Amino acid sequence: MSVRCEYRAYRAAFRQPLITAHGAWAEREGVLLRLHDDDGRSALGEIAPLPAWGSETLAAALAFCASLPPSIDESFLQTIPAGLPCCRFAFETAWDALHRPASPLPVRQIPLAALLPAGPTAVAALDRAVARGHTTMKWKVGVGDDAAERALLAELLDRLPSGSRLRVDANGAWDLATARLWLEACEGRAVEYIEQPFPVGHEEPILQLDNEFSTRLALDESVSHPDDLRRWLDFGWGGIYVVKPALAGSPRRLLRLFESYEAEAVFSSAFETAIGAKAALTVAARAEPSGRAVGFGTIGCFADERLNLPDPGPTLSTKWLARLASGPLWELSSPVPRAA
Repeated sequence: MSVRCEYRAYRAAFRQPLITAHGAWAEREGVLLRLHDDDGRSALGEIAPLPAWGSETLAAALAFCASLPPSIDESFLQTIPAGLPCCRFAFETAWDALHRPASPLPVRQIPLAALLPAGPTAVAALDRAVARGHTTMKWKVGVGDDAAERALLAELLDRLPSGSRLRVDANGAWDLATARLWLEACEGRAVEYIEQPFPVGHEEPILQLDNEFSTRLALDESVSHPDDLRRWLDFGWGGIYVVKPALAGSPRRLLRLFESYEAEAVFSSAFETAIGAKAALTVAARAEPSGRAVGFGTIGCFADERLNLPDPGPTLSTKWLARLASGPLWELSSPVPRAA
């Protein structure tokens, strides 16, 4: 069956800028798709590129959308270039929403990790997250003075209730000596894992540290592109893979990939609007459960509440996820001129 496609660009400010080792990030840009058929049905998808994580650029995504034929069918999905993983994610999830709307999700409760800001405000944020019932927190580091951040680590760990865990995300900010200091500070503490300690392309020390410390290590930016993820899986690295479905290309291929390897995935947000976030969470819901919290503490990150998913609390029900409507996002985005 053929469908027609429209697309619109969006630019949305965050409620508060996200501060990481990559710098300050104040707003999100992306593209919304709308597929509709002759029966009057329609479905939305979201292209949410992050070039710093290895995806296509927004300009490349818009150029691809501008080149679309008047109508597409399912075979079109296979023609989307590998260099446009966010486009593939958006078209495939929109296609499935249009043609497989009744495909049931596994019924389960999925814990959500709370995202803590960089710096001293993380302390108050941790207390609020604990009060809401979160048992997994993710903290961004590699932003300020390293010794001060490690001192703050000790305070955060001391405030964690029994049974709770902290994820430490360096966003590639460290060298080997710094990573060792952090791993020494984390040894024997309630640290679930340390995420992306080294920059993309300089990850070799992670193999050595795996054997020196008991704290688990995870890769995020290094495995965000489908080709890089496959390379690490083929290599047989035994750490944790933090996977952003919105950047990982075809969700069907992604789920089959993790079914084929003995590897542990933690699914995470790429700061999508409600459209992309629901699609990414649906991928996480279809994956084999690991028992770990998913990294969607970004829910509610936009200043305009209409762009956010409703806050599900510390756990997310897949029944709740399946019932979510798309909301007014299409109307809030901007038509793209034909010359784009």
